[in-house]
Amino acid sequence: MATDVKANAKTKGPKLPVIMTANDLLDGEVVFLTREGWSFDPHAALIADDAETAAWMEEEGRAGFKANRIVDPYLVPVERAADGFPVASHFREAIRQKGPTVLPQYGKQADF
Repeated sequence: MATDVKANAKTKGPKLPVIMTANDLLDGEVVFLTREGWSFDPHAALIADDAETAAWMEEEGRAGFKANRIVDPYLVPVERAADGFPVASHFREAIRQKGPTVLPQYGKQADF
């Protein structure tokens, strides 16, 4: 799939830049791939601007799945906010980044 990822191109894969997201296997929380592993913090997400980095991210997703650390890893197209924060382009993914929509003043969604 990462070989299909191209900046500003119409392909089967997502448009660059992308981040990788998944769910933590033990508690179901949304996690984001960083250079050091998986994080609950969307600010820490590694952003891939090229197909090679996206391919590495997919490999890490497969490895995390095989190690029973995460489930359902996939690439998400993002845009960078002024502060560098990766903002998901799709509505569903933006909700996943912020956390549950119930009582947004509590939990991780209050921090992000």
